[in-house]
Order: sequence, then structure tokens, then C-alpha cells
Amino acid sequence: MNYLIYPIKIMNITQTYKNDFSHSRHTVGTPKDYPIDDNCGATGPNGYFYCPCDAMTVKKIYGVGSSSSNVLWLESTTPVITPTFTDYVTIMIGHIEDAELNKLKIGQTFTRKEPIAIEGKDGFATGEHFHIVVGRGKFRGSGWVKNTNDIWVINTTGGSVKPEDAFFIDNTFTTIKNSAGLNFLDLYIPDIEEDDYYYTTAESLNIRLGPGTNYNAINTLPKNSRIKVREFVNNWARITDKEYVASNYVTKKEPSKYYETKSTTADFLNVRSKPAGTILKVKAPLPKGTTVAVMEEKNGWTKINTNRWVYSSYVK
Repeated sequence: MNYLIYPIKIMNITQTYKNDFSHSRHTVGTPKDYPIDDNCGATGPNGYFYCPCDAMTVKKIYGVGSSSSNVLWLESTTPVITPTFTDYVTIMIGHIEDAELNKLKIGQTFTRKEPIAIEGKDGFATGEHFHIVVGRGKFRGSGWVKNTNDIWVINTTGGSVKPEDAFFIDNTFTTIKNSAGLNFLDLYIPDIEEDDYYYTTAESLNIRLGPGTNYNAINTLPKNSRIKVREFVNNWARITDKEYVASNYVTKKEPSKYYETKSTTADFLNVRSKPAGTILKVKAPLPKGTTVAVMEEKNGWTKINTNRWVYSSYVK
């Protein structure tokens, strides 16, 4: 699963987008973005920014050799899974020193957890840290644009997103020293036992990208779909590392007939109204790794719910 994790080993957020004057001007202007500063756990140049997904490419390097603050843009090479969406992401990082940026080249690609650059204080920063901004979608235009407060903000095809809506916390990689009041969602990938099977009871049950109705619904499961529950989080059941269903609508009682579930394998899988029929736009297309029920298979097509079909070659 190409999930997006926090890119620093020791989280120590010293400023968020919420209450600092220089950062708040990012969020009250139009357009807006949501910057955080992280000094990697201590003062001094001691922490790296690591590649937070399967692969990211250097899109732009700005400021080297000038009095302007240095900025680095990275773009994911494929869609990533976040707590609130699945799409490409672009990350803008500030204050990296010239010597570090001189090691990088446009088009250079890094893979998951590979170190990219060490924190710095270029551009009149008071101490070494990373200034981090996340945008949904691909790098657009020059990578940034001035807002109505005359502040440069990230420019991507999908707009800016809050860091807690973009990054999971991989507890095997990142230790949280200070989150500055931001609530990040833990990445959880437990082992599954055979007795973890449950069955859905709602006629059409939403699958969401987090434990709450504020998270995006990416698909629906028909009644009597068999799923494996990895853990229960309040009133939600986690069925994969990123997917949740309302726990009020699952039961251990096995029905007389049930539907097996599988996962999608295409980056984005179109959903159709019937085999080779009209492409649907509601809860579609399905991002890679989405859980689907197998209600019927017909001539290379799989029925995943009422009037919802996908190409069988991309369901495993």
C-alpha cells in the first residue's frame, strides 16, 4: 500500500498553521495553505527529511545562491493513500541549506524512507528546521502563488491540505515528541487471524478512509459481505490499513449466503453501471487497494454492488 507517512523520525513541531502570525497569514488569505515547522527533535542540524511514500521526484529547487529562502518541491510518482484522500501529492519544503540542495537534481527520484536532505536555517530562520507544506495533486505552474496577504503558498492541481489530513504516523519510523496539538492518525497494519471474519448488515455500507463520517467514503459493500476486522476504534471497524466501516453494521453471525471481498489493483479503477456500461462518478474511480465485494462474475466483469461493476482483471 502506497500510504503517505510523516517524513521525519522525531516529530517536534515548533509552529503550526493555527496561531503563529507568520504562519496564520497563510491560512486567512486566498488561496491558502497550512505550513508547519519541525526541528526534528532538537536544536541544530540533526534531522533528515525522508521520502514519505513509495517514490517522490524532485520537481523544483529555488533560492540556491541568492538571498531568498531556499525551497524544494517534491511530487509523488504515483497516487498515495492519506487519511482523507487518495491522489498524487506535492510537498514544499523550506530552509534547506545551499550545500544540501546542491546535491539534488530536477527529476531525481527517492524511494520510501530514503533520506533526501538535512534540516537547515536558510532564509533568516532563527534555527534549523523544515518548513513543510502539503498539496493534493500534482505540481502546478511555478509551484507556488501569492495569496491576498502577499504570502507565497503552494500551488497544486488539488489544492493545499492540512498536514494531519495528509500524513499517517508510522510508529515504527516516527517518534512523536511534540505534535503541537495536531491530531495525526496512526498507521496500523496488524496480523489478521482467521477468526477475525465479520459480515456486513447494512444494505450498502460505506467504506471510509478513517474512523469518522468526516473521512471520505471511497466505496460501498453490499449486505452480507465477508470482511476481516483488524481492530475496533470507538464505533468503527478497521478492515485494512486505511479503510474503516461503521461497527454498528457488522456482525460475527454468519449468514446463509455471503459475498467474498477482494482488493483492487489498478491505480484508479473505473466503476460502471453494468458490464462495459456507463462510467460512474459517485464513489469512483476506486483507488488502488480498495476493498470490494464479489457479488457476481460475468464475461470478465465483477459486480461489486447494485449497478456497480468493475473489470475483473483488476480485482485480486
